[in-house]
Amino acid sequence: MSNVSTMPEFTSDQSMAEWVSAHLYTAVVSDALDSIGLRHQCLSTDIRPLDESLILTGRAKTALWEAVDPSAPRLANPYSKEIEYLDSGQAGQVFVMSVGRHPEIVPWGELLSTACKVRGARGLLTDGLVRDSRRILEMKLPVFCTGRRPLDSAGRGHVVEYDAPIVIDSVTINPGDFVVADADGVVIIPKSVEQSVLSAAWAKVLGENRTRDALLTGRLLREVYEEFGVL
Repeated sequence: MSNVSTMPEFTSDQSMAEWVSAHLYTAVVSDALDSIGLRHQCLSTDIRPLDESLILTGRAKTALWEAVDPSAPRLANPYSKEIEYLDSGQAGQVFVMSVGRHPEIVPWGELLSTACKVRGARGLLTDGLVRDSRRILEMKLPVFCTGRRPLDSAGRGHVVEYDAPIVIDSVTINPGDFVVADADGVVIIPKSVEQSVLSAAWAKVLGENRTRDALLTGRLLREVYEEFGVL
């Protein structure tokens, strides 16, 4: 890992997402948010990666789902707004879908994963379920969700709006907020503080690197902490 003390200048959202994936992780990002008083930016522990080896970073592209009245007539194209949402995705974005943990709304599968990759988007974050998980795992696409179920969303749920603020686990996620997700969980960085938070997280990484190097020489933890102030 680089020990350059300052972050690079990012030329695109994609380059920023790639740098964060390579250099940061949720623990130091959470610590950086704590340091400025934002102590409630982590989502609940049941939102897990399909593949724990993958990291998901990028700007949130939000969508809100609602349940469909089962007695309502089925639309000719029940996926219309969902398709609109996916097709408007851009490189460097994370599709973030709020379904309110509805047990019958399964908003994501193999074909949406394929569309996501083609758009250059980074992956999916949802408080809902996914299907076609074996195919998604083969794609190496980062997907964070609450579980798996083979249901079709048609007639069960639909996108009611996108590119608008949503709430997951009492965390407000605005379009453009920055998502960092790995095997430890999911952290949301508000866009208004992202540069200061990422800089603080990078400084924490560098401090942890110095602490680790000192510990590996056999020095006592108390002594090392007194010198570097990082734990």
